[in-house]
Amino acid sequence: KELSSSGSASSAKPLKAVLLFSIDTQSTQSDVQTMITKWRQQMPNAHLAYNIISQIIFVPNDPTMVDASKWIVAIEKLLPEIQSTNARVMLINDSFVLTRNVPELWPDDCGDVCGLVWTAPEDDESRHIQSYIRTLSSCAVERYRNFYYEKKSDIRNVHELIVEFELNLSWAGGERGGSVSAIYDYAGAHPDDEAAQKVLVPQGYPAIKLKKFFVTDDPWLSEPETTRSKLPPSFSATIYKGMNHDLNYLSDEDAERHFAEDGKNEDRIYSSLPLVIKSWLREELIKMGGEESTIAILEAYLAALNRGIVNASVEK
Repeated sequence: KELSSSGSASSAKPLKAVLLFSIDTQSTQSDVQTMITKWRQQMPNAHLAYNIISQIIFVPNDPTMVDASKWIVAIEKLLPEIQSTNARVMLINDSFVLTRNVPELWPDDCGDVCGLVWTAPEDDESRHIQSYIRTLSSCAVERYRNFYYEKKSDIRNVHELIVEFELNLSWAGGERGGSVSAIYDYAGAHPDDEAAQKVLVPQGYPAIKLKKFFVTDDPWLSEPETTRSKLPPSFSATIYKGMNHDLNYLSDEDAERHFAEDGKNEDRIYSSLPLVIKSWLREELIKMGGEESTIAILEAYLAALNRGIVNASVEK
């Protein structure tokens, strides 16, 4: 249930969920619809997820506006209801897993826009909350919609999208001014960095980014940088480019250079060796009681990634 501004369960509003799927072809939509039908048939009718899904919407893939292009479709359909009921809306994508409920994001007094954690200290102009999960007041939803149509034609790539729609929060306030808040304060590093994660997760931080929770099971990573080889013996430029789509334009030589300079510190997939959950994170999840749920989801995700690595290792 959504908490009211007073936090009273008796005045809570029922939660509704809209699933948005990005598709390239009609056959893709048919395949996804079959998958959804099987999923819902296997789910008990009493399951929360079964009951809160009010709509399933298929949206043509937009490689530039990505998640924003899908959110806007749902906003257009639901805006009259959002305005008439003064509903708070959560915009969420599939780049992460939640380890617990987040009632802290729902009260109206958390601001026009509320997210998980600040990315920088207060005196840093780049300080913002990440856009992969945010709740918006009904007024902020309308401002977000208007800002989307105002800026859409100017956005040429995903980087510009992030700058305008995540780092920039000028749209949140409008003429009346508005407030932006986060559940967690800055943790000394960007929240996606492992140093910050090791501070936040023990505090109950609820999000695990799907690009950041695993590591390659490779002894090379634990060898001293001063003595180990420049590249791991298992390094494959084919896999590195195939499993990191933002790098697929690089030559093999440039891929090697990118890994040696940056990729080795970014938890990127680079070889056919298996991926495993980071040991410190597994320990924290077990402490939180996530062994039967969150860990199972992450293990299933890694199994799919490891299959993808096998496919990417096949020379074309």
